[in-house]
Amino acid sequence: MATTLVWESVGWDAANWSRALAFWEQRTELRATGLKALEVGAGGAHGNLSLWLAAKGFAVVCSGTEAPSDALRRCHAAHGVEDRIAYEAIDVLDIPYTASFDVIVFKSLLGVFGMRGGDAVGLQRAAVGNIWRALRNGGELWFAEGARGSRLHAHLRSRFGWGRHGWRYVGLDEIGALLSPFDGTDIRAFGVLGLLGRSEVQRRALGTMDRLVLERLVAEHSRYIVAGVARKGGAELDE
Repeated sequence: MATTLVWESVGWDAANWSRALAFWEQRTELRATGLKALEVGAGGAHGNLSLWLAAKGFAVVCSGTEAPSDALRRCHAAHGVEDRIAYEAIDVLDIPYTASFDVIVFKSLLGVFGMRGGDAVGLQRAAVGNIWRALRNGGELWFAEGARGSRLHAHLRSRFGWGRHGWRYVGLDEIGALLSPFDGTDIRAFGVLGLLGRSEVQRRALGTMDRLVLERLVAEHSRYIVAGVARKGGAELDE
């Protein structure tokens, strides 16, 4: 059951992407129970991170640019957590909350701004700024995003992945500026070959190799997932 829950929360290449969940739990400074969380960018038929958060005891607002699907809601109900989850349509560029959540979480959200044309970097920073505003003082952003990775990753994504549609992967050298509204951050990069698998079984085997062997040899800036915990202090963000 736990394995199914993690897979349905992550949805693809779970061997590497699910490591972000463990990283968040290791690095969070939040200890109280009964916390309130917002997921931005939820979609599809799987549980998304709202499922994982609700299973951990959070009261969750599950949101995407469109209201989450009936299939996603059925997934939550199948795991018995539907009473902890509310559903809304929320654009991360127009979050209708201020200082309301203990945790805001997203996975694979920022890259989409590269597909919209215009200033993708500016839109990414605006999204992070809006998340900052929606967090309570002392709250945390938990995120997992596709990192730029190596030249091999860039080539494969431009040929076969979302990169061919303009998805903008984040460079590790950009993270500091992107998270500048926050008062403290912990960042970790994962994954070397896991995304090459043609099936989840293959990706799981490659992800195990990444974790046990390849990440000892490959620098973080050449890995294809970046995860982080960013903490909001008490100061106001300058406009």
